[in-house]
Amino acid sequence: MRAKGHAGMALLITFAILSLLRLTSMESIITALLTVAAVTIPDIDIKLEIKHRKYTHNILAALILGLILALIYHPLGWYIGFTAGFLAVMIHALGDLFTIMPFAPLWPFYRKEISLKWFRYDNPIANNAFLTLGVAMFFTYFLFIYTDTGYMLIDVVREIIRILTTS
Repeated sequence: MRAKGHAGMALLITFAILSLLRLTSMESIITALLTVAAVTIPDIDIKLEIKHRKYTHNILAALILGLILALIYHPLGWYIGFTAGFLAVMIHALGDLFTIMPFAPLWPFYRKEISLKWFRYDNPIANNAFLTLGVAMFFTYFLFIYTDTGYMLIDVVREIIRILTTS
């Protein structure tokens, strides 16, 4: 997946989580934005000319980046940096899981390489779709925060489901 696809996926996932959990604190928003900013870091393996997706696209890399960002951003709260770093690598790996090239996301604990093989990393439709969905979720989240419209819709749907399932 290209950088814009990864950024879109990070926006989509982080702001969907914030919306669903109704997290509106500045810490939550900073964590989400830091995750988006860090989501392309795993592709540093290309610049370093080491095996692509082996050392930087897995759960160990997520823990390491989480620790590094926890140290860097400790004045904001170590958990902000750790969460952002961990999520950035895992969301990046999730995006690459859709592509053709297999890799081992649980390395070094589990070495099996996997891939869903849905599209090539450079597929413009997939990358643009993730970016578009991510930007839409980002703006939807702020619509939720500042107007309560989104939460009202969720509450209405929940009430309808409750009525239908208790009858």
